[in-house]
Amino acid sequence: MEENYQTLHDFVLDPSFCDWVLGRDGDAAAYWQTYLKANPDKSKLIEQAKTLVFAMGQNTSSDWAASEKAEVWTQIQSRITGQPESSHDNTEGTVHCLRPAAWRVASRVAASLTALVVLSIALYYLMQRGQGETIRYATQYGEVKSVLLPDGSEVTLNANSSLSFKKPWDAEFTREVTLKGEAFFKVTHQQNDQKFKVKLADTVSIEVLGTQFTATKRPHDTKVVLNEGKVKFSVAKKGLLGFFQETVAQETLSPGEAVALAAHKTGEGMLVKSTVQHPEIYNAFQYNKLMFADAPLTDVARVLEDVYGLKVTFSNRELMSRRYTGSVPLDKVEVLFVALEKLFHLKISQQGNQLDFS
Repeated sequence: MEENYQTLHDFVLDPSFCDWVLGRDGDAAAYWQTYLKANPDKSKLIEQAKTLVFAMGQNTSSDWAASEKAEVWTQIQSRITGQPESSHDNTEGTVHCLRPAAWRVASRVAASLTALVVLSIALYYLMQRGQGETIRYATQYGEVKSVLLPDGSEVTLNANSSLSFKKPWDAEFTREVTLKGEAFFKVTHQQNDQKFKVKLADTVSIEVLGTQFTATKRPHDTKVVLNEGKVKFSVAKKGLLGFFQETVAQETLSPGEAVALAAHKTGEGMLVKSTVQHPEIYNAFQYNKLMFADAPLTDVARVLEDVYGLKVTFSNRELMSRRYTGSVPLDKVEVLFVALEKLFHLKISQQGNQLDFS
């Protein structure tokens, strides 16, 4: 029994592994359970191999020579890629053959893999069918823009943000937009309960039917705050060459709740759910306002960077923990500067897009 299992076909073409998967050998089961515990890094590869063995549905317990294993895998690869099966010198009248059992196994495995590839490609083109040009709306620093989507949904883009989607929208498919930055959504409910999805990243999305919420995708902040209705916030990881995704974290929100994506030490995302006392603060930009409620000045500094492109430094670091509550016109940020200077007895110096709080 081999110990150095590195690739998918090392497992699929191992008779002991197949016996374990198909429940035909108790000794094999004991060995592979021990192997799996000792090699947790191989768990995903093993799950893929188990799927293929089940798909074969064929007697795979025969002892194969190494050359036969290599030949079977060559047959599988050639079925998928359409390339010549082997570099063997097949002169006229001479045919290199596998024994029937090996041929049947190769054929079934190849058919399974080919079906997966064909299905993935078909789904991709099916999703792309009817999709035309990409429509994109964007705002500059300090600018807010209202957008009316093809289904009648309304989106208010905050400053330094963009929204894109493909048209025309088909009633048979999910309505989907991609957001970078921040926006407030008023999503219309369709008679056929057509879903609406906001993509914040390739693997982060918000799914709704009809509701009102604020979505944020900034370098330091990814979250959704719900005003009305119900939304589902999901984080996924890619699989099968990026064609399919597996959900790794998901939260359903009710009005007055928020969920944020926080970095996790494993590299995957985790969701932090909370109750929001004043959700209107997060969508105040649609009314041309900046609103803060007991916000540390570090949060104020981040808003100044996100909305106006201003870089804030604190010469007096004690100011970083001071907290501010108030509202100012979004298009008159100098009013905020005056309020902060008077309230905290500080001085704000500006040179270009650089601000210093001292």
